[in-house]
Amino acid sequence: MFRFRSRRHKGLANPASWSVWSLPRHLVCYVLGVDAFAVIITAVLLSTNPPTTRDLVMGGAIIGLGLVNAEISRHVERMRRRFSDTPHVNLTSIWTVAAALVLSPGLAAGVVAALYLHLWIRSWYRVRGVHAYRLTFSAATIVLACHAATGIQQLLGPETLVKAVFPEALWGIPLAIAAFSAVNTGLIAGAIALSERTLKPVRILGSWHANALEFATICLGALAAILLAWKPLLVALFIPALHVLHRSLLIRQFEQAAATDPKTGLLNAAAWHTVITKEYDRAKREGTTLGVLMIDLDHFKQVNDGYGHLAGDQVLEAVANALRAETRRYDVVGRFGGEEFVIGLPEVEDKELIEIGERICERIRKLRVTVNDNEVVDGLTVSIGAAAYPATRGGLDQLLLAADLAAFGAKDAGRDQVVVSRPQAKGRGAAARTRAQPGGPEPT
Repeated sequence: MFRFRSRRHKGLANPASWSVWSLPRHLVCYVLGVDAFAVIITAVLLSTNPPTTRDLVMGGAIIGLGLVNAEISRHVERMRRRFSDTPHVNLTSIWTVAAALVLSPGLAAGVVAALYLHLWIRSWYRVRGVHAYRLTFSAATIVLACHAATGIQQLLGPETLVKAVFPEALWGIPLAIAAFSAVNTGLIAGAIALSERTLKPVRILGSWHANALEFATICLGALAAILLAWKPLLVALFIPALHVLHRSLLIRQFEQAAATDPKTGLLNAAAWHTVITKEYDRAKREGTTLGVLMIDLDHFKQVNDGYGHLAGDQVLEAVANALRAETRRYDVVGRFGGEEFVIGLPEVEDKELIEIGERICERIRKLRVTVNDNEVVDGLTVSIGAAAYPATRGGLDQLLLAADLAAFGAKDAGRDQVVVSRPQAKGRGAAARTRAQPGGPEPT
């Protein structure tokens, strides 16, 4: 008699214990609605367009290629899944897109089911937080995306993909790719928005890198489809290339995790120092300037004591977002630890450095951070110390020390202001304090 080997498997056999029921009701309706819709559409397509023997053979070949690729890369995939904190790109789109473009309507769902079931058994079920309902929902979104791509291909594409090499038959494939991407991304984004009740693009849609990767895999899927219709054996060349791609993606995730502060998404202290050292050397070599802002969040302990440490983390994240908003794309923003942040600003003059510091003070002063679902933290302020090269001499460490001492000066002077380190004639540091006001700085 068949025996369950783990509590996880026992739970799968008991629908009442499924983790999907622990979700909010509106999210349960959304998830199960997408699942049901995918099943219904698939059943309709299969009944109205029965697959031919050729379709079944081709579908089996695509499943075989996908399983070989997944089995070779399963350990890397599991590690990638553990380190992913945004919508995860698992590269199966290469095979599911190919299935959508070369198989009869509806049959791509079988390819999706086989590949995702294998991913669950061999890679995902051991990863904490990856529940069965997430597997079925992800598979359902891919199934619906495949149906959308198949529909576009059937309406606008060439009769056979081999003809796609001719310009007059190219419109169907790009539109099918766009339909696949839009349906999959839209359904996943809706689930994340309902789950986390957030409209932050990076959480809902994923990072720019993740979206670029997903689009690249979809394009590779279109190329695989053309090869399957033209020279099927050549598709085997995808396997080693995809394995190397899996490993390179994992390495990049490790590097990003090592350089990023987990609470704010900014550079951590070590990574920031590495980047700013290169900027300092470049400024010396090219004779340009480099500004540094040391930023200390005032009375942060009161936030932790009054609202809790989780609320404190939300405040730190909000402050980090404010710093990103007030700096340029190539400025170097990092978190030094605790409530201390630091910004490196290449090629800024003293006046610009003060203006940026004042804008940051003003933006933080206007922050209203919702924590613990319904409480609001406001009245936040920051004390900022500023220093610039080449005005501050003695190397990068001296520049950072000057900005740090200026930040202490801002706190001693009453907080919520910018203090600029200004060297005196004898080389000893002096500080000029400016109160951050809409009308501009008022030196004292």
